[in-house]
Amino acid sequence: MTWALAIPKAALENPAARHVLLCLANYAGSDGRGAFPSAGTLSDDTGLSERTVRLKLDELCQAGWIAEGNQAIAAAYIDRRDRRPVVYDLQMKRGASAAPRIERGAANRTGCSSPQYGVQENAERGAAAAPNTSLNQSTHSLREPFEMFLDWQPNGELLKAYALRAGLTLEHFGTIAISGFVLHHEAKGLAQTEKQWLAALVSWVKSDLARAARQARARTGGQSPAGFDDSDTSWLDDGGAQ
Repeated sequence: MTWALAIPKAALENPAARHVLLCLANYAGSDGRGAFPSAGTLSDDTGLSERTVRLKLDELCQAGWIAEGNQAIAAAYIDRRDRRPVVYDLQMKRGASAAPRIERGAANRTGCSSPQYGVQENAERGAAAAPNTSLNQSTHSLREPFEMFLDWQPNGELLKAYALRAGLTLEHFGTIAISGFVLHHEAKGLAQTEKQWLAALVSWVKSDLARAARQARARTGGQSPAGFDDSDTSWLDDGGAQ
């Protein structure tokens, strides 16, 4: 948000657009990437209507202040495609003009052009280079070890495969669960591959669920919630989904 606050009024004169950008920046990572609040959330934050929020997001895209980022980030949290908000990256190193609007036909899109494999479609003449793709684990080699960092987001498709193998769904991997995992492991400085981090995350979440089930059983003297088998760890024997 500090970056957005520092933008001169002469550069972004429209107060409504500035307000939307400030609120959007509040949901981005420290590198300005991965913000995906819904239009309804931004409407609540700004006091503007959802229609106005979408219009201002469109204006910010066309002016080059924001661009569509890695949509897999939202997919990792929200299964239903029709309910996923657009993931935006703040253009904190704004220097090249934004690409012109590309009509997508989807009602919930704002017209921003999204990066495709590192190349932006129909870039305006004079742009030095296309913006970088969003920094997400999908951009890392699956075999390249890296240390955990605070802005880490799991690869949505791989996480789903690992979760299914463990008898879980993506609904078990909410913001709190992932944040707790990241905070715990970021301080250790351990380097692992993405697949190893995903397997560790699934093990972390399943352990939390098993602990909660045992506590519930101890309180009630009954069975684990929804038949959850907290003794089944056979899925870990072969390292999870590949």
